[in-house]
Amino acid sequence: MIRSTRINSEFLLSVIVTLFVAAGCGDPAPEAGDSSSAPAVESDENLEAIAHEAFIYAHPLMEQVKTLNGMFAFMGMKANEPSMSEALPWDNVGMPIVAPNLTSMTGGIFVDISGGPVTIEVPEVKDRYIVYQFVDVFTHNFFYLGTRANNGDAGQFVLHNANQSLPTDNTATPVLMEGDHAIVIVRIDVKNESESDRAREIQDAIKVVAAPATSRAYPAYDEKKAFSPAFVDYVSALLNEVPESEVDMFERFAKIGIMSDVSLSEDQMAEVQAGIDSGFEAIKAAVADLDIGNGYIAATEVFGTREFLDGNYIGRAAGADFGLWGNSKEEANYFMSFVEGEGQISFDSDELPPLTDIGFWSITAHDENVHVLPNDYDSYVLTTDKMTFEEDGSLLISFSSEPESGNWLYTPGEKMVILIRAYQADPDKIGSYVPPAFEPRK
Repeated sequence: MIRSTRINSEFLLSVIVTLFVAAGCGDPAPEAGDSSSAPAVESDENLEAIAHEAFIYAHPLMEQVKTLNGMFAFMGMKANEPSMSEALPWDNVGMPIVAPNLTSMTGGIFVDISGGPVTIEVPEVKDRYIVYQFVDVFTHNFFYLGTRANNGDAGQFVLHNANQSLPTDNTATPVLMEGDHAIVIVRIDVKNESESDRAREIQDAIKVVAAPATSRAYPAYDEKKAFSPAFVDYVSALLNEVPESEVDMFERFAKIGIMSDVSLSEDQMAEVQAGIDSGFEAIKAAVADLDIGNGYIAATEVFGTREFLDGNYIGRAAGADFGLWGNSKEEANYFMSFVEGEGQISFDSDELPPLTDIGFWSITAHDENVHVLPNDYDSYVLTTDKMTFEEDGSLLISFSSEPESGNWLYTPGEKMVILIRAYQADPDKIGSYVPPAFEPRK
């Protein structure tokens, strides 16, 4: 049995993941023409168009490599060993963490099935919200456990790929995954200090009960390489086979060296670089398109399974750039607004986030860098159970530098970011939902 390891630092899992990885920590990008022994590419191939498409495809995979490298280096995360943060949600106040979650304790498991299936055990949790988000090498949310997904029931779950055979006496629930690597992100709701022991008890009960003795090397991240023609090496290193639905696409990608060995001239390398640059511009434009109105940006439609995304590679890339490891819309949704000064948000009863029967939501105020700074009033987050609603179901939330009656969050009156998190939303309505605008005080 592999025991859980404790991490005495914030797990850094939020809608936008703070990245700590310094450039230059991976292999250097190769010079043009390094693959002189490989077959040359025909000069009439449109390499710029291929590289444009391939970079959009690969960008989320590389963002995940960057983030996981940070966890390996700064948290000591290891393959097939649970890593749990001891930090309570409010311990994140004052930390240089982007969009810290102020309601959950966090943890995770980096899964490597290259040597064989991996079995995870989770405890029964009925007394609070908990979610296990399974993210594969493509950044798809391919599986969920927790309050919504399996009613918080206990169980064992064996992760495997399509080529691996499961033991005949295995009683764990099989979970099929693509690729050799995945990250399981765990969030456990904690309301106050008295619940910390219970939350840590849950963390200790999350275990890897069976795993292979060997693991596959995971690529090191290098920013220069990731934005050069050598970015193809990341895809080749991460994937052990081509997804069946993408065979034709990978036949095109092979022309620039993805899962193939080719020789490109300097002019052809320049074409590939042009495709990379235009691909990244397209991703940034797609991120800008996440503006949904009333001053909010949101990403309710760009996270999910392979089937849900259904070939929306630019959306997947925009989601990764907006905030890697965003939840599928059935689990959680995030709405951010960049505002300034004191003011309020007024919700009519039909303007509240659309939720399922077990859904809830929260709202936080961050500084302009999306950090949470200490204040004298310990005013940082409002959750549904702490909000006071009017008789007609409407809601008023005030933001100011001095305490106010009712629903109030502290702000120094400068630039700030308002973040709404809606959990277990109504999936048929959340995609078109736009929160009411922040109204500044004159």
